[in-house]
Amino acid sequence: MEQIGLVVEVKDDMAIVAVQRHDVCAKCGACGVAVSGRGETQLKALNKVNATVGQTVKVTSDTAYVLKASFVVYLLPILALLLGIYVGQQVEGNFAALRMDIILGFAFLLASYLLVRSYDRKAAKQKVLATVVEIIPESYSGPEDEKC
Repeated sequence: MEQIGLVVEVKDDMAIVAVQRHDVCAKCGACGVAVSGRGETQLKALNKVNATVGQTVKVTSDTAYVLKASFVVYLLPILALLLGIYVGQQVEGNFAALRMDIILGFAFLLASYLLVRSYDRKAAKQKVLATVVEIIPESYSGPEDEKC
């Protein structure tokens, strides 16, 4: 994933870059952005091109990591719900008075929510997820499209 941002701080070989958060990214955090929500946020990136404060730069992050995070956030809960419903249907004969498919569906969904929260905390502690790869010239007029 590529983003364009402004270097606001440089420490050793790291740069703090202010970027516009994509609407699709809402509260994900997988790219290393520390603040949730939309709008301008800051991310910590490895400064490979020795950018200085005030320069506009291109920042890339590992697309595989973003896709993995998307899978965990969106598909894992759905799969857990379906698995809970299936397991509930298999054991429902033993509990005639209860709808075990609904109960286990929600229980598995709740368990997946706890796993997603745990994964989110782990992802937030990752060291470097982004890299400054290019300094953009002053005449830059903005991205042609969002490459998310």
